[in-house]
Parts: sequence; structure tokens; C-alpha cells
Amino acid sequence: MATPDKMGLRERKKHLTRETIADAALALSVERGLANVTLDEIANLAFVSARTVSNYFSCKEEAVARAGSQDLFGLVDDFATRTSDESPMEALRLVLVDFAGSLSPERLRVERQKLQVEREYPALRPYQVAQYDELEAALRETIAARTHTNVDADVYPWIAAAAAVSAVSSSIRLWARSESEPETLPELIRAAFDQIAGGLRPPSVDQNDTHAARVP
Repeated sequence: MATPDKMGLRERKKHLTRETIADAALALSVERGLANVTLDEIANLAFVSARTVSNYFSCKEEAVARAGSQDLFGLVDDFATRTSDESPMEALRLVLVDFAGSLSPERLRVERQKLQVEREYPALRPYQVAQYDELEAALRETIAARTHTNVDADVYPWIAAAAAVSAVSSSIRLWARSESEPETLPELIRAAFDQIAGGLRPPSVDQNDTHAARVP
């Protein structure tokens, strides 16, 4: 998926419309509860027609899940431009830690709001997962190109992409359910990659152990 800075005017307009609809869906769901929100209400808040909402999203759950998530797909381009001197997992680690550190307070608030809605309405979860599946597929192709492997024959790009996406999604969910400060999120992602690199050995209770990061 192209990032906004690489889109033509028409694509940028569609991107903005999609974001506006998603933000409206989330705002209404936080305010009223997802079950009490209609497509017409989302359309009114987003200043579009209900038909436009349906053109962009199959249902209100998909719209809520998409809120604040457009920047995730810029990670693929960021990863693709990393130097070949870095291993794929190290490059992914650096890109994802930088991404987490760059998130605005508003963007971080959206993650907490989405988790809040998901707790009340578990039907939202599959749509959240679908977004990460989309990111994983894009990363898988880029990893394969970087490592000269074949996504149709080699397991490496599958495992590497799955590990990276799991590291970031798990860290975001753990952070979002806590009352931690924003700077904790990059630390969690860094620790997740450290644990992957260390073979996922059980973390020590020793606070000096780099594998033992936890939210305060």
C-alpha cells in the first residue's frame, strides 16, 4: 500500500476520506458504544454519504479497526530502504522502534480507544487482526526480495514477517491496556525483538536483564 506522500491527488483524496470515516466511526463508538452506532451516523460525522461509507468499508467494525492505522503501512517502505548491512530482523527492529517513538499523543490515544471498544465488543477483534495480516503480507514480500528468497517456497520470509508483526502488535496491545507513558512503547518493542533474538527464553526477574522489560 502506497504512503500518502507517494500518492497522486485522487489517491490522496481517497486516503483522506478513508481516514475521516474511520476516525468518525471510532469517535462515535467510544461515545455511544459500537452497538449503538449506525452507518448513517458515521456518514454524518464524516460529512459523506452512507453509500460512501459502504464503498470504503464493509461494516462499521472494519471502519473502527482502521482508525489511526494508515501509518502502519509506511513501515514497509521504511524497511525496504534500510541498508543491506543490517540483517532483516535488525532492520525491522530499528524501523518499528523508530515508528513507535514517532507516534503522536493523539495517535497513541486512538490505540487505547480501539482496545477499549474491542473489550466491550469482541466482534471488532477479527478486523484488527486483518489489518496486521495485511501488513504481514506486505512485509513478507519485501523480506523475500531483500533476502532473495521465495514466498511460495521458503519459510524464512513467512517466519520473519510474522515475528516482526507479532512483536509490534503485542507490544501495542500490552501498552494500550496499561497506563504507561508513551516512551514505554518503543521499549516494549525493543524488548520483544531482544526476546526473539534470544530464542524466547523465559525472562529473568533481574531488572538488568534486557529480556525482562515490562510495563510499569
